[in-house]
Amino acid sequence: MPALPSRLLAPLALLALWIGAGGGARAVGATAVAATLAPLAPLAPLAPLAPQEASAAPEAPARSGSVVVPIVGPLSEEMVALTVRSIRLAHQSNARAIVFEIDTEGGEVTLMDRLIDEIEKAGELQTVAYVTQKAASAGSLIAISCQRLYMAPGSNMGSALVIMMPQLFGVPIGGAERIGGEDDALFKKLVGHYRAHWRAKAQANGRPAALAEAFVYAESPVYEVEVDGDVRYVTQSELDNLVATKGEEGLRRLRTICEKGAVLNLTAQEAFEVRMIDGLAVSRADLLTQLGLASGTVTVVEPSWSERLVGFLQSFGLLFLIGGMIAIFVEIKLPGFGLPGILGALLLGLWMFGKYLAGLAEVTELLLIAFGFALVAVEVFLVPGTMVAGVCGALAVVAGLAMAAQQTLLPESDRPYADAAWWSTTQSLTFGLVASCVGMIALAILLPRIPILNRAILRPGTGTAPSLAGPAGLALDAIDPSYRPALGTRGVALTVLRPAGKVVVDGRELDAVSEGEWIEAGRAIEVVTVEPGRLVVRARAATA
Repeated sequence: MPALPSRLLAPLALLALWIGAGGGARAVGATAVAATLAPLAPLAPLAPLAPQEASAAPEAPARSGSVVVPIVGPLSEEMVALTVRSIRLAHQSNARAIVFEIDTEGGEVTLMDRLIDEIEKAGELQTVAYVTQKAASAGSLIAISCQRLYMAPGSNMGSALVIMMPQLFGVPIGGAERIGGEDDALFKKLVGHYRAHWRAKAQANGRPAALAEAFVYAESPVYEVEVDGDVRYVTQSELDNLVATKGEEGLRRLRTICEKGAVLNLTAQEAFEVRMIDGLAVSRADLLTQLGLASGTVTVVEPSWSERLVGFLQSFGLLFLIGGMIAIFVEIKLPGFGLPGILGALLLGLWMFGKYLAGLAEVTELLLIAFGFALVAVEVFLVPGTMVAGVCGALAVVAGLAMAAQQTLLPESDRPYADAAWWSTTQSLTFGLVASCVGMIALAILLPRIPILNRAILRPGTGTAPSLAGPAGLALDAIDPSYRPALGTRGVALTVLRPAGKVVVDGRELDAVSEGEWIEAGRAIEVVTVEPGRLVVRARAATA
């Protein structure tokens, strides 16, 4: 049929609307209109004239592909940073799953908790653990915390007994020490907490909770029993409850999986038989095929330079802290020298940067430490001797360092191992500050004997003084700590006093500080205060 003239389309559309509404005066629904207009579809494009359904929001594209993250070696800050970046990348690329390829002997439980926290924040992503060699200790909890869990043939998982590892500068020293025994209160506290931790993760992902607890420590035997045709894994108390409920005839004991007092470790085949894992995969390709992800894009994430930097800075952080504090002290001791101040700021900056990248230090801590150093500078250069600014500055620096080194401001007794980690970090920080003070005292004594730095402090000589000492060319005697010049004694500034420096009084070279203002080298001075270990001078007015 030939197309109708466009001027006839509008009347026909209105007629169709009236018919669809049954002759009523009210507007019809979009479905009735569409049905009424269907016979007229070949005549002309009437869709713009018909009421349309509200445009639905565009559907998000279906997730596809996967992101693979290696968790290899002892747990580290590098792994935490890598996990955070990988999850963000998976969301940005609209991946369907994130796969953690695990081959680790475990590590610090604080790092374990942070890794698991990030994994559980993955949101819509399906989290998959693939144990390629081993998931020991903390690695076993990371594995069972994922929604899906696969193992390669020949791999193993378990052995998560809580141990204490003494460390110095973050490096383990000595051997691992098991905490007490069943009669030890700390052992009961820590083991009880982490048995519950492993059990909760297993329950959340449909895995045998009794076996997960035995990874940490088997307080009782773990049995495999059959109840009403269903195989279960139960502790002694759970078995007693089943017997009381079902009777001996209602269940069948199959075998003992783990003896009392043992720590469970399962091979891949054993883990599959007891339903701790979802399956076996001989390779990454096999795993992705079983997950239905073989046809999607596979992105393997490798550690970046910044993530490797996090691990390096955390490993040597305490050394950076000690070196930075000592360098700042040298800068204050030798005003104007410059290099120690630059080195100190660099080392402290590296320490803070490592804490910031690790997610421990925030802007608040950085500002607090900067404010503390500013107060110390005010004490040294502007108002020497008042002590108020210096003490407040030192307290602010220590508080900022302590806050930057910890995950929580105060210890948390309800998280036993995190509580122990808090005290361990506090002890390390205290050791660092004490070591810094010892280093400062040693430098104050040895500084004049250091070949390069002694030039900056103008070690006293035995010959004729330079012209700064005045026209008489006073000979500089060795510094005599017992010498005390009288008030009003005149002399000459040997170095710039900003406000600390060297002066020559009665032919002796002495350490001194100005009353407040800077005094240029060669300027005439007079003594205004004499105290044990402290000489205060001021500039004399020039005379004709």
